[in-house]
Amino acid sequence: MKELDEEIRIFGGLFMNRLDNERLQFAINYIDYDERGLAFETICDHLSEYDVPITREEYIIAIRLCKALQLDASNIGIQNLEVLIID
Repeated sequence: MKELDEEIRIFGGLFMNRLDNERLQFAINYIDYDERGLAFETICDHLSEYDVPITREEYIIAIRLCKALQLDASNIGIQNLEVLIID
């Protein structure tokens, strides 16, 4: 699980300075309480809520993490990431 935790931290770090850093760090900190799924979902929710543009590569990482965490990809925060992709 440590590897997955680190992947989520790296994923969250991709959005430093594109998403409010304090809000982002708060979400990432859920990992420290063994709430990796909540950390990931919160990051995705914030990206969606604040219309943060993402790259296709970041979207692919999000989907891969979603599967690794065995989360429902139809979750509204994750599902809305696709519309944020910029080319």
